[in-house]
Amino acid sequence: MLKEDLEITAFLARIDIKEDEKEKYLTDINEMFDYIEILQEPDTASLQPTTHVTELRNVWREDVVKPCPKEVIDHLLDSAPAREGTFYKIQKVIANVS
Repeated sequence: MLKEDLEITAFLARIDIKEDEKEKYLTDINEMFDYIEILQEPDTASLQPTTHVTELRNVWREDVVKPCPKEVIDHLLDSAPAREGTFYKIQKVIANVS
């Protein structure tokens, strides 16, 4: 990257770069570009895309609904300020929107 390119980029990004900082930024940016060139060298056209390094897969259990015992429900609802059947009854928190 040239100094003029840095100045244009800084102007477009609305970044104020002092004159004594420009050489440091140019050196850093050019080192990044050199690294990008190194990364582009290997031929990866024949490689399959991967999402994981290993072939390990997560093991999921089946989702099984089990009824909750009545004693547990009653115990939980005993601490509720108000209840309606097997539900907590709370004050309305969202007003009707017209």
